[in-house]
Amino acid sequence: MEVDVELEGVEESLEALSDFVDAQETATKEALEYILRLMINDAKDNGNYIDRTGNLRNSLSINIKTMQEYTSDTDPEVIQSKVVSNEEPVIEVKGNNFKGVISVGMEYGIWVETSKGYSVITGTIDKFEPLIEKYFADRIKVSELDLVGAMDTQYSKFLKSKGLTDSQISDRIADKHAKYGG
Repeated sequence: MEVDVELEGVEESLEALSDFVDAQETATKEALEYILRLMINDAKDNGNYIDRTGNLRNSLSINIKTMQEYTSDTDPEVIQSKVVSNEEPVIEVKGNNFKGVISVGMEYGIWVETSKGYSVITGTIDKFEPLIEKYFADRIKVSELDLVGAMDTQYSKFLKSKGLTDSQISDRIADKHAKYGG
């Protein structure tokens, strides 16, 4: 017995499904870009620290391609010249994974956050996380910050630049943890 089956409309259905997936990916990317714009504006407007040179606020970035770290002696004009590009969200897309980042470019930003107790970006992240999780629970995840780890890394780089050995660096970091917690 021979069965001859013809599937009508399959090609059109698959094309419509492909268009739907493309539209969903575009909408997710645009939503993430919008959220990042809101976040950088919030961080710049509501950071509860005094920014004497303007460098800390101007070093904030939501552009993965332009993010970089600046030393404390960087000329404010250099950082000011990057503000427009740093405020343009650039999202990294790999398959179904979308990655957007908000970062602080000044090397001392982590110290302002952790040892001084001010909010450079963590207050903004904490504020937006519930909204992101509420509306994008299946699409966007807010990664937790490891501020202590980031601070240890920066401190380690600084100490290495001063010629300390790995053992001396480990001891200094342990002393900091004992003194300040973490």
